[in-house]
Amino acid sequence: MKLVKFASTFLVATLFTVAGVAAADLTLKIEHVRSDNGVISVALYNAKDRFLADGAAVRSADVRAMKGVTPVVFKDLPPGEYAAAVFHDENASGEFDTNFIGLPEEGYGFSNGARAGFGPPSFDEAAVVVSSESSTEVDLVY
Repeated sequence: MKLVKFASTFLVATLFTVAGVAAADLTLKIEHVRSDNGVISVALYNAKDRFLADGAAVRSADVRAMKGVTPVVFKDLPPGEYAAAVFHDENASGEFDTNFIGLPEEGYGFSNGARAGFGPPSFDEAAVVVSSESSTEVDLVY
């Protein structure tokens, strides 16, 4: 089954290349950044079954935090669906800090305006279709 999925994915990628479908950029507007301290960390995923899994991000970025809005651009992405998970690492520890019961102590958010409830949103809720120049907003929650 995995071989069939791989073959169909390879075929689609080849068809996009032959058809001249160019890679595209995805711009994330990280909103409601409360301070200039630390960095904004972004992980970008392209598969439902690997969304938020350790080491499964297809791209990642750490950019200097800018109070208000911090833009993050991923260039040259193959067409497809992507979902981003973002956190504001205010103390630049490289970790997403939580308190003793596991509640976040730093701002976090997801692409497509997806919100966490009693857990993170699904890939489908956070997914953005990238086929040309694309953008999405991420509202940080502290």
